[in-house]
Amino acid sequence: MILLRSLIATFCLTLAAQPGLAELTAEQVLENQLSQYSTPEITVRAGGKRRSGNVLTVDRFLVDVALPDQEGTVLVAIGGASFAERNDGTVLVTYPPESPLTVQTLASEGEDFTLAATIRQSGAQTIVSGTPDQIRYVSTAPTITVDDFRIIEPEMPDDVSIVASVKMAGYEGNSDINRGEIWDVRGEDALDSFQVHVDVSEPRDGGSFSLRLEIADISARSSGRIAWQSLGNPLVASILDGNTFDISASLGHARYVVTGTGPDASPFEVSSESSSSDVFVKMDRNGFDYRGSTRRGVLSALVPDLFGTRMEFGLPEMSARFLLPIVPDREPQDFAARIAVNGFEMNQELWSMFDPAGVLDREPATVVLDTSGEMIVLQDGLDGDFSEFMTMDHAPVDIRSLDLNKLSIKLAGVEVTGDGALAFITRFEKPWPVGGVSLTVTGADKLLDGLVQLGFVQDLQALALRGMVEALARPGDTPDDFGLTIETGEDGSVLVNDQRIQ
Repeated sequence: MILLRSLIATFCLTLAAQPGLAELTAEQVLENQLSQYSTPEITVRAGGKRRSGNVLTVDRFLVDVALPDQEGTVLVAIGGASFAERNDGTVLVTYPPESPLTVQTLASEGEDFTLAATIRQSGAQTIVSGTPDQIRYVSTAPTITVDDFRIIEPEMPDDVSIVASVKMAGYEGNSDINRGEIWDVRGEDALDSFQVHVDVSEPRDGGSFSLRLEIADISARSSGRIAWQSLGNPLVASILDGNTFDISASLGHARYVVTGTGPDASPFEVSSESSSSDVFVKMDRNGFDYRGSTRRGVLSALVPDLFGTRMEFGLPEMSARFLLPIVPDREPQDFAARIAVNGFEMNQELWSMFDPAGVLDREPATVVLDTSGEMIVLQDGLDGDFSEFMTMDHAPVDIRSLDLNKLSIKLAGVEVTGDGALAFITRFEKPWPVGGVSLTVTGADKLLDGLVQLGFVQDLQALALRGMVEALARPGDTPDDFGLTIETGEDGSVLVNDQRIQ
């Protein structure tokens, strides 16, 4: 899918231009497009080139991709385009209303695979201007549809039916590329809607599967630097070579629904939707930085064989942020992790499955965990397979500090808040935290009573827990309110509310 998306974006969308900064030829525009996506493993070629007057026509574009470790080759063929030189020095690129798409995998071992489809587009065009080294693309495409998918190899059974389509509507975009030893790339894209529909049925076994994905009002901005290199290079090596990217995107209403039946004809349905979302992704010398948020989300599942009722979860607002340094360095680097879920709730039917009498507090839950700190990246933990990572004789990072900026949990009538800071030293050749964390807990005793009443906790277990709290906790303003301060020292000591337990 990544390759298909890149091809569509490359040859159908991302060509763009502004009027008359310099005169471009059709051949220069074509060469610029081919070179953008060529690497030591990827060869992009134009097939069936011919010129008539001021128009250069390409019948098809061909892509050869050599898979890593000599595992095989992927061959892609997609419909061509016409490049018309205009009097203002720009080039107008147009595309056929219908063209074939073929993706073929030739495996060095195992079975070959061939997929065919049809690309249909109405009014798609691109204007290109500038110079070959400083080129600008402006694109529009009222509709682009990829459908009529067919698996040619391996041969599919006659009773298996697969119907799929991908549709994009209302695309507008522009991009600027400054070529050099390292390319600078900037772009803006907007899409009214994006849809994916897939239906699979196998009447002989009685199974079926259906997917509906629809996203509205998509917009994105991107920038980055591209140092062309081998696809097999490790991620850290590509960053050190100068590769960076910075992408921000916003999405409107999004919804997906998966329905179907199993071999025993039992139905199932899983769906999710949200009113809007935002995502920001950045990768550079400082590491991998992700930020995202979703609003008014709803997750629903109906699986009669497992649950007798529909499960529905509401997520009015959810956000996350992760900053992970990945480039080895002797100096400490910042890291961060934050997740916030505000107003999480379950439908009453699901509550009643384990709490029919309404013993527990059913108010919407909130969870906020915000941490940050510094670490030293000792080695590239992403270079190699997962089995090598699991057998490392030491961690690839050395954590130097960890700050609990905020902890806030409100769940089933219990509220927990806290903060703290820890610095890490080496003690007996192992990392040891030095610092403290403070917690305040409200409503735990009431929750414990409810769990005992429901039978999830035995009386003796509840008595032991209450005794532990009374022995260590700091009394609060109410009988069901207490605090904990946990401190660790350089000598290996651990204190809870000034009582040494280690």
